Amino acid sequence: MNPFLSPHIALITCCITYMVLGAYVFQALEKTNLSDLKQHHMNEIEGSSELYLERIWQLMKEPGATKESVKLKAREEFGDFVDTVYDAYKATRHRYDPDAPVWDFRTSLFFTATMLTSIGYGFIVPFTFYGRMFCVVYCLVGIPLTLVTVANIAKFISESVFMIHYQLWKWHMQWKSRRREQGTEEENKPMIGESEDEEEILDRTKLVRFPPIIVFIFVFVYGMIGAYLVHTRETNWSYTESMYFTFISILTVGFGDYRPTPHNLMPILAIVIGGIILTTMCMDVVGRMYLKEIHYWGRKLKTNNPFYLLREAKARRRRQALAGLLAQLARGMIFAHRNYAELSKKKEKKKRDKRRASHVLPDQKFMFARQPPDPPSDCQVVSTSAYSVRLAWAPAFSSDSEVIYNIRYKLKHKTDSRARELRGIHGTNIEIMNVESCSLYEFKITAVSQFGESKPVILVQYTEPQLSPQHILAKKLTPNTIELSWEPPFKRTHEVKHYIVYYTDNPNSRLAEWEKCQVFGSKLVFPDLKYDWFYMFSATAVFNDGQRSPLSRALFIKTDKLEYNKCCIGQSRTIEVMESISDREETSEVKPLLKRDYCSIAF
Repeated sequence: MNPFLSPHIALITCCITYMVLGAYVFQALEKTNLSDLKQHHMNEIEGSSELYLERIWQLMKEPGATKESVKLKAREEFGDFVDTVYDAYKATRHRYDPDAPVWDFRTSLFFTATMLTSIGYGFIVPFTFYGRMFCVVYCLVGIPLTLVTVANIAKFISESVFMIHYQLWKWHMQWKSRRREQGTEEENKPMIGESEDEEEILDRTKLVRFPPIIVFIFVFVYGMIGAYLVHTRETNWSYTESMYFTFISILTVGFGDYRPTPHNLMPILAIVIGGIILTTMCMDVVGRMYLKEIHYWGRKLKTNNPFYLLREAKARRRRQALAGLLAQLARGMIFAHRNYAELSKKKEKKKRDKRRASHVLPDQKFMFARQPPDPPSDCQVVSTSAYSVRLAWAPAFSSDSEVIYNIRYKLKHKTDSRARELRGIHGTNIEIMNVESCSLYEFKITAVSQFGESKPVILVQYTEPQLSPQHILAKKLTPNTIELSWEPPFKRTHEVKHYIVYYTDNPNSRLAEWEKCQVFGSKLVFPDLKYDWFYMFSATAVFNDGQRSPLSRALFIKTDKLEYNKCCIGQSRTIEVMESISDREETSEVKPLLKRDYCSIAF
């Protein structure tokens, strides 16, 4: 079985089974009671009619009785007879017709189906206490199940109709293209070209929109055909009455003023359920195509509409084509009597004449333009603690030999944070004190000369918690040996028992996969690491009461490459090969301009 059809079939089977089981239950609860109730009311009607006739006979035997006097004196008995007939009709409804429906299986199934589809003709209803209680519980579960089933079938049919409409449209376009002798060329073209941009794709995109009026016409035609079928079944109904009954039923109104005969229940039920499914499909099509646009009408959300995107793309194309055409026309109108190439040569000659010769100083040095210095390069956060942040940078390039640096810093995500500024820094590193712990700061470093101030270089860094190890640093002892050092926590409410250092050679791994080692001092050396490899380090403090501090900031370190010394190895072909390899510059590696005795990168 097709896996796409199996959920639909399972849902339909479940709904039909639910209707059939409900029909059997209503038949068992109401059939016997209906017969007893009908017999009881028939006896009451017969007894009331006998009393009425007997009273009229007695009044007619009285001397001097006239028609008016008999009618006046028998009015009370006549009223009792009418009340008895009305009570019987009210209790059992249409049960006194020659073809009155009874609680057999067909009637029970017709009742459950019309009740769960919310039609409810009302000519047959439960009368017992248990029947009414079961009806309430049965509807609470059955009506949502039936509505979901009908909506699912309608959705399936609408998708099938859309697919059929698209295939028909596709065949029509292929037929038109074949007539124009372009079908073979378009079929071999890819859907999206490699060199096409978004506007070109939108420009040649065609949205196939299914016309909902076809669905309305289809539902109307179905109702007319269904009315004709009902008219052939119910011979005592005119075609107008049959059409009225059909459309009132498929729209789930169900007044109940017209009811089918017992032998026509199943065919009419099939016609009505088919019309309900088509009506739901019509609502699904309209809701899918238009309700979203109606809902967002007036909110200027045009970018969500693909038709608006298509119109904008095509309008943009038209504007560009028109602008190009106007430019060509203007060029032809203005320079038609002149040689444009000659005019351009004259302009270039005037520009060359206006240029001044370079000014040369007596010491044969060119004079630099008086421009602000470049921004500082290789800016980085060396280390952080709960109370300070150490920054370092490389000197900025400037024509002026005297360059100073300014640093502005503040809390990043605090609206009322006041920016602080350090001016006149002559070195290339500084330690900023009096910062808040465990906070995110933004630092702006600028270079200043007599010709102005450079653009800022922005660094963002978290300060350490007070209980974490402070100022964690890494120092390279050899190309593959790293010494890790740190300071004790700033706030030590409990004495530190030892430290735990976490490290890994896979930055993408989780913390649980990192290796760790226990340290009782404030330094740790990692020998024999991999050459030219990335490592990450982090540390935490363990106090005497067993509690651990938060992790310190992570250091991201890369070891150096392996170097070969020809004096140790000797002259050979291997030496020449290794020298040629070592002479190549690695474009992916960034070498700091500032020489320092530490190497740490915060992130």
